[in-house]
Amino acid sequence: MAPELARPPLFPSTRFALAIACFLGSAVVYMLRTSLSMAIVCMVNKPPKNDTLNKCAPDGVSPATDLLGGFNNATPTAEPRTFEFDWTTETEGAVMSSFFYGYLFSQVLGGIVAAKFGGKRVILGSMLLAAIFTLMSPVAARTHAIALMGMRAAIGFTQGAVFPAMHSMWSQWAPPQESSVLTSISYAGTQFGNIVVLPLGGFLCMYGPDGGWPSIFYLLGLVGVLWCAIWMWMAADRPMSHPRISAEEKSYIITSQEATMGKATTKAPSTPWRALLTSRAVWACWFGHFAGDWGAYTMLVCMPTFLRDVLGLELETLGLMSAVPYVAYFIMINVGGFASDYLREKKVMSTLNMRRTAILIALVGQAVFLVLSTFCGCGQDGLVIFFLTVGMALSGLQFSSYVVNYIDIASTHSGTVMGIGNTMSCLGGIVSPMITAAIVKDKTQEEWQLVMLFTAAILIAGSVLFCVLAKGEVEPWAKNSEDAGEVEMEALNPRKE
Repeated sequence: MAPELARPPLFPSTRFALAIACFLGSAVVYMLRTSLSMAIVCMVNKPPKNDTLNKCAPDGVSPATDLLGGFNNATPTAEPRTFEFDWTTETEGAVMSSFFYGYLFSQVLGGIVAAKFGGKRVILGSMLLAAIFTLMSPVAARTHAIALMGMRAAIGFTQGAVFPAMHSMWSQWAPPQESSVLTSISYAGTQFGNIVVLPLGGFLCMYGPDGGWPSIFYLLGLVGVLWCAIWMWMAADRPMSHPRISAEEKSYIITSQEATMGKATTKAPSTPWRALLTSRAVWACWFGHFAGDWGAYTMLVCMPTFLRDVLGLELETLGLMSAVPYVAYFIMINVGGFASDYLREKKVMSTLNMRRTAILIALVGQAVFLVLSTFCGCGQDGLVIFFLTVGMALSGLQFSSYVVNYIDIASTHSGTVMGIGNTMSCLGGIVSPMITAAIVKDKTQEEWQLVMLFTAAILIAGSVLFCVLAKGEVEPWAKNSEDAGEVEMEALNPRKE
């Protein structure tokens, strides 16, 4: 038996530098995605609310306002704020949702193209177009709401290819022993982007040039263009084509990859659709992905409405407290990645059992704390934030489960498989608010408890289905070979080196 190949340190290394580039790219993706969510607050004139007295605020004083010491209260002498647009609620909703209609249709395409032509160029082209469209958004908005809807759909379409292409790249770059930590670092950037854009968007909205809100698009668009320049210099489709990687690290990555994926070929792999669509391990990832994203959409979209309806809180008025769950989520994604690879390396857990444990803690834990948050009452603001923070933190462990399991099982085709999973979960994001609206008619606490119990059922079902169906090794049809039958024969009768 040949001696085990020495592992070059993760830090500093070319693969770690690529993970940081992906981290920054994921942050930019979410900044560009949420730019409109921040800008629209100071774009559109809002009709006065008719529910100024809320259930938890005696004498009509909002507890959220008290937390800020009256920061959000306009002084009697302050001039009323002017807004550039007077869109109806329906128009505003259509503009906000237009991103996802574009995002829905490029996921699978991005994975397929990245597998054939390389993830670097797909990510570069997608991000550059998204940045340019973001820079053009103020002009589109001032032209017509429909023009802005088209621009947002175009941004969604270009961004839809990014994460499947990124997964396709990691199928070439991530040694199996480090797949959890490298992918976790990469995708943790999504939450970093959320943490940055919230305060930055609020500041630019108030003090930025050209009316405030356009500066959000201008600055974030320029950041996107700058990132593209960094990506061109730092990234390569695979280790053998990177100009600055050391010979030792290149040999380690290639040897580690070939030990599980088979000998690499120069021919672009064709997608084995039948085997892919009938694989129980693939469906395990899809079930976990759908459930995990359903919970994420619930936290992002529905929980703020619950806090307003039942507790009289507005997350945006809680200042830095509103960022605490996202910070906890960001930390746990990275902690989970390092812990997962450490436990597998020390043989405390197999890859499969590690993925199962991670998803059970992530989704079942999130389910428990989501439900608990709906049983809080007036005056329990701190307890609600605690439940939300713990629930969101635990959910970060899903990145050490089905997210990286796409690479465990599908390897070369992981971008395509993840693209399908992202499409399914995106549909869940569209359906989830509809179901919530159908249940929450009177805005009572009991209705919201029913919503969260339904969400908890999906989270638990997704985690159980994943645990039952998941696998921890590369599927035979996903290995590097021009002949699938040859791969299966070699798996049964490995050649001696």
